[in-house]
Amino acid sequence: MKRRWTAISMVGYAVIACVDGFAYPFCRASFQRSTHHVPPLFSSTPGDEIITAGLIPYLQRELNETKTSSPTIQIQSAEDLRQRRRAIITRRRQKKNEEDDESRSREDYVFLLVAVVPFLLAFLFWENISLGLATFIDEYGAVGRAADGNQFANSLIRPTITGVVVPVISIALATLLSNTVNILRDRQLQLRSLINKEACDLRLLRRAIFGIFGTRQHAGRRSRALGLMTLYVEQLDRECQQGSIEMLENIELSGGIATNELDRLSSMLHGVEGAAASRQGSVEFADDIIARLNEYRSDRVALLLTDFPDLHWVVLSALSVSICIMFLLESNQSLNQYLNSIQLRSLFALLVGVFSTTATLCLDLDDPFTGSFSINSASAQIGDLRLCLQEDFREANSEHAEISSRAMKALRELLRPTNIKSDGKVDKLEDRYDDSRTRTRFSLISTIYFHLLTGPLGSNVRAAGDVLAWVATAITNRVRLVLSWTKRWKKRKSTDK
Repeated sequence: MKRRWTAISMVGYAVIACVDGFAYPFCRASFQRSTHHVPPLFSSTPGDEIITAGLIPYLQRELNETKTSSPTIQIQSAEDLRQRRRAIITRRRQKKNEEDDESRSREDYVFLLVAVVPFLLAFLFWENISLGLATFIDEYGAVGRAADGNQFANSLIRPTITGVVVPVISIALATLLSNTVNILRDRQLQLRSLINKEACDLRLLRRAIFGIFGTRQHAGRRSRALGLMTLYVEQLDRECQQGSIEMLENIELSGGIATNELDRLSSMLHGVEGAAASRQGSVEFADDIIARLNEYRSDRVALLLTDFPDLHWVVLSALSVSICIMFLLESNQSLNQYLNSIQLRSLFALLVGVFSTTATLCLDLDDPFTGSFSINSASAQIGDLRLCLQEDFREANSEHAEISSRAMKALRELLRPTNIKSDGKVDKLEDRYDDSRTRTRFSLISTIYFHLLTGPLGSNVRAAGDVLAWVATAITNRVRLVLSWTKRWKKRKSTDK
């Protein structure tokens, strides 16, 4: 009796493992077709995949400047493809650095013009500005009509300007300007640090996904997890480009600043997919990484969206203009003595040049992804990681496609979540991110399978699933070979007739 129940239990475990090995992932196969930008189907050769991935521009120099419209790349193995990818990443990084250097040089020229032009204008038009101010004071001021002439200005106005007004304005301007530059520069350093931390943790998460869903029976789950991770990396790449602040502000107003693909990836780890993982230690490790990534992104988005208001820049501009006006009032002496003085002309131009240069510095620091202080070099590694994830995504799809979909399709309805109704059509959008359609409970088979995986025989179920997945792959390849041979034989026979 005991042997009978043991045999029945093992058969049940084998059936459930078989379901998990190549049936359950099929229910999520439409995810790649509905939400991911990378072509979901893995083509027959790695060379075709390079063409599909849009990597031909990076390989044309290496392939003797191929001029054909549809080039054919001879790559013998997946390892050759990985080596090509490393070369592509290196060339892509070099090209990106060159483009950034050229863009930075152009922006430096623009900032230099913004800083120098006010200086030159102040030097050239000093005579007109000073004469206009002197005429205005003579017409509307009390100096020209006073009984003692300029004695009023010498004894009261100029000492007040020199001893009270100018120090107050200068201290206020220096304090605000110092805080502004320090805060903007510190924000750039923190953003660079957070981007580097996110990139490092994303690479660790990529390795953890291979530890969780690395076996053949989890090819569909691995494809889905890598697809979610690729979408998150694409979002991170968009948030590290010029204009990202406006994009994040629009997302914040719509209430979706906390919505990202890490939420769906976390739901996989805490559901049946996580219970079926090859290594449970990797699940906990990946969950910790996701928590850290959410923390890093929250800090990074907060730094980007916490900017100085327009009033802050208006106050700085007003204080700078006030000091220039104080200089003009202080230098308003006898016209014949001071109007054409080269010293006053140079001092006024120097004063205006200092303010315009400082304004240019603040303008450069205000956007962390442009200008001389740009942190685009730190975000370039995000694009390299996205290229790696796209290749991993296609490899997982290729492995998942080796298992026959006909056997999966027969069990699809049994494994559909019980709270989602079917309309008889292929649900290409069933996996699109929507909280209202997120699965809230599992089907009967999924529930039984979850408890089997978390029980004492969970490792046996996982091992049986891997074995059955390999067996199913071998049988499928044999069947495809026989069908292909039969098709060629029939075609040859019809040709002979």
